[in-house]
Amino acid sequence: MQIERYLYFILILCLSASADQPEYGPVWSPRASPSLQPQTRPVVDWSREILYFLLIDRFCNGDPANDAGRNPASHVLFDPTIDNSEALKTYQGGDLQGVIDRLEYLQELGITALWLSPVYDNSDSAFAGWWPYHGYSPVDFFSVDEHFGDMALLQKLVKEAHRRHIKIILDMIYNHVASDHPWVADQKLWQQAGYRYWFHSHSGVDASTSIQDWQDQEQLENRELNGLPDLDQDNPNVYRFLLDMSKFWILQTGCDGFRLDAVKHIPKSFWRKLCQDLHEFAGPDFLLLGEVFSGDTHYVAGYRDLGFTALFDIPMYYAIHRVFAQGSGMQWLSEQYKRSYAAFPSLLLSPLIDNHDVARFRYWAGEQPKEKTESALTYLFTIPGLPMLYYGTEVASPGAAPTHEKTGAGQDYLNRRMMDWQAVYGKDRDLFESVAALTRLRKRYPCLSGGRLVEVYKDYGVYAYLRYDQRDAILVVLNNAGSVEGRRLGLPRTVFHRGRFQDLLTGKKYVLNRDSVDLRLQPHASFLLRFKGRWRAQALAGLP
Repeated sequence: MQIERYLYFILILCLSASADQPEYGPVWSPRASPSLQPQTRPVVDWSREILYFLLIDRFCNGDPANDAGRNPASHVLFDPTIDNSEALKTYQGGDLQGVIDRLEYLQELGITALWLSPVYDNSDSAFAGWWPYHGYSPVDFFSVDEHFGDMALLQKLVKEAHRRHIKIILDMIYNHVASDHPWVADQKLWQQAGYRYWFHSHSGVDASTSIQDWQDQEQLENRELNGLPDLDQDNPNVYRFLLDMSKFWILQTGCDGFRLDAVKHIPKSFWRKLCQDLHEFAGPDFLLLGEVFSGDTHYVAGYRDLGFTALFDIPMYYAIHRVFAQGSGMQWLSEQYKRSYAAFPSLLLSPLIDNHDVARFRYWAGEQPKEKTESALTYLFTIPGLPMLYYGTEVASPGAAPTHEKTGAGQDYLNRRMMDWQAVYGKDRDLFESVAALTRLRKRYPCLSGGRLVEVYKDYGVYAYLRYDQRDAILVVLNNAGSVEGRRLGLPRTVFHRGRFQDLLTGKKYVLNRDSVDLRLQPHASFLLRFKGRWRAQALAGLP
């Protein structure tokens, strides 16, 4: 009798305690084997790497048998001759085998790190008229989507890439799941199993739980991206799941890093803990590259000290776009560079000229798109950071406005066309060769990646800066004007003596005239002038 009273008392205490505690839903059972450990990684200087981003579905079709996946409606081939652009909202056939088939191409281009769009198994139905060819609507976080291949094929890709000294970066989703994910769509899992406690408010029938005010940080973190069920990362059971999922992909694939999606939509406390836990697990040189999509340098800098290896330099993207695509003055580059590197004195930044979330650079460039693309990429590959190249930019792939001019509907799919391999080996081969030359020079001359940058000259159309280290000094000169421009560029005094400059792109030589050099610049021309002679690095070190 005494024991029964005691057990009853304990039961009442437990019920009372549970009533005072928040409901966390089911406890996650780990899928990453605790007996496995990640492979030992060599030391990596990510500022010396060159990153290439591709959408798996839009890069290369290596296996037509998987084009339609489990639903024939998911694949309607785009045919530009009949202008069926709506087909670009479906899968186009790119897969992991296609990426493997083109690794030699990427090696020839000079790529050293490859960022893949998400490989997760995605929904087998369209969402708001779009099929999840992009990979950002996961229904199974532990399987490869059947349109792309399987885990064995992904492991083969990593192995083949590593054999060519190319690192693999996986795109990881921590913010949301697909609208028809079983945890949400299956009422037994949502209600009885309690997965509803893993999410913020979810309507499922309208936009009432979606973000309405994109300037409200509370909404960004606690409401849904266009109706996609939003995970509650403050829930400890959700955190256990997301950490375990991350470890699973590291152990299964041997990848070299993660691109972290939708960073600003998740609390900073989550990122601080996740970055620490992943670096402890995978090593300090495992890349954690965060996407904080904002043009506000101060806002992005709020994520600086959370443990990321690097952050995308979205503010610099807007400056590059404004200058090289739209023809604004060169001071925009100068000013944004100073803002970026004042806000991030020790954190690596990853600059870019376009990606899958914005209109293609070529669309905004208008006339002379290849020349403008080459100028923008020359800047990209000669400033500090981890430069990121979006698939197709090396052949100036066409694009469209981000939204339809009449309906306002999103048109991202028009900036995500299939990679044009005919252009690579045909009419746009010259641009490819120019990009490959830039990547070779960045790898050959460490001053272009890890050295200092000192401005030499700037006006509305012409910009010049020195990149240097103890071994080399390279004067980068960019003409953004659509006309021939002549300039006498004054150089820092008492630095260069008895020598000449030689353009690393053309081989042409330019005489040093005391402390200046005379240049005649063709429209949208770029020079990388390496100094050959006596010069004093110490004299440059004291300059701003």
